[in-house]
Amino acid sequence: MALRIANNIAAMNTQRWLGVADAGMKKSLERLSSGYRINRASDDAAGLAISQSFRANIASFKVASRNTSEASSLLQVAEGGMDQIGNMLTRLKELATQAASANVGDTERVKINAEATALTTEIDRIANSTKYGSSDLLDGTFGASKEGTLDAGNKGEGVVNDNIIYDFTTTFTSTTTMTGPISDSVDGKWKFVTTGAQTAGDLVVKIQNSAGTLVETGTVVSKTVTFAELGMTIEFGTVINSTVNDDTVDFYRTGLTNVSAESADAGTYTITDAAGTSITLANSAGTISQTVDVSAGEPASFDQLGISFDVGANYELEDLNGATLSITDTGSAGNTFQIGSENNTNNRISISISGVGTSDLGINAIDLSSASGAQDALDSIDGAVSALAGARGDIGANMNRLSYAAANLSSMIENVQAAESVIRDVDMATEMTDFTKNQILLQAGTAMLSQANMSPQQVLALF
Repeated sequence: MALRIANNIAAMNTQRWLGVADAGMKKSLERLSSGYRINRASDDAAGLAISQSFRANIASFKVASRNTSEASSLLQVAEGGMDQIGNMLTRLKELATQAASANVGDTERVKINAEATALTTEIDRIANSTKYGSSDLLDGTFGASKEGTLDAGNKGEGVVNDNIIYDFTTTFTSTTTMTGPISDSVDGKWKFVTTGAQTAGDLVVKIQNSAGTLVETGTVVSKTVTFAELGMTIEFGTVINSTVNDDTVDFYRTGLTNVSAESADAGTYTITDAAGTSITLANSAGTISQTVDVSAGEPASFDQLGISFDVGANYELEDLNGATLSITDTGSAGNTFQIGSENNTNNRISISISGVGTSDLGINAIDLSSASGAQDALDSIDGAVSALAGARGDIGANMNRLSYAAANLSSMIENVQAAESVIRDVDMATEMTDFTKNQILLQAGTAMLSQANMSPQQVLALF
């Protein structure tokens, strides 16, 4: 009996080691067939997390590399247009030099001026038609930033504060305008209280809110009183000869905020209230208008005009009727190209392209029909040549910058892929050695298990 128990234990031990060898060989087979050391999180949880982050970055770097290539192509298209404009400027310089000389008469100058006019027209055509996809490149809008300024609304009196309209009404009719950085705490009813006698034409007044928690004294000078701490400046429409004691002002915030106008044309837009809960926005020429449904506390998007803003929670129908929105160019902030995997300025390049139309170059008014006009045109054309050279120089600098960014991205992709491979990919030589070892152990274990199972039969043969 003892011999039989011992034989059973030996068989179980052999079976256990056989299972270990079998599992090891299966793991090796999986790694050799997939090429990865990590095929599931249980293989190496930390390594999987790191390598997965590397893989995401590598994919982002590859797209960023394409972005730099496409940005370079965009700049090449822009420079191609500028090159042709440069050729036409050279020809204009020739024509101006010819027309400025006394060896040509008025009849010849008319013909020279006709060619110059055709050239300036072509310069504008190229400047306005050169595009990359749907982006205009040479008309001065590529990379130019815009901002919106809000003016008073329908109540006749209003204030602009960081793109917020405050409307107000008063119990007296002399108030005409109001400006200043009014805070949210201004909302509500305010009352004027005279605190001093009028001296030398000036009236000292105090204003306080209905709760009496915000109070400030100011002096009316030339019909205007400023409350610096509250950020209020109120101008009265008529000279105040007595007092404004107990007169009240009601402020309420319509909350027109978060104006976005990057893709809008510069100009003045008028807001009117349509039927129901709609707002209509129209450009100053009245050629484009759009009506959208709005609700208090919701955004209003005028995609046809390239303008959007948020409507405050206190908005009521017709609050914005008559308000105007002025869109102005503020400079060249630059269109941004994503050349990295993260959301910060170090992973983006901003590029702007100067306008090269005749008005941008200062040659829109040249006239070669007279000798004096041709002489003046020489200076204008020289300035245009210099401006165009500067614009082309900026493009060249940005193209060189993009080429270095592309080279850096290529290096990063290569190195990060190598780092990811070290973590995730299998070492084929080592894994093949482990596979061979486990294969031998599996074969040996199978043979030994067979021997362990035969031992009880040999004992029974003794009987």
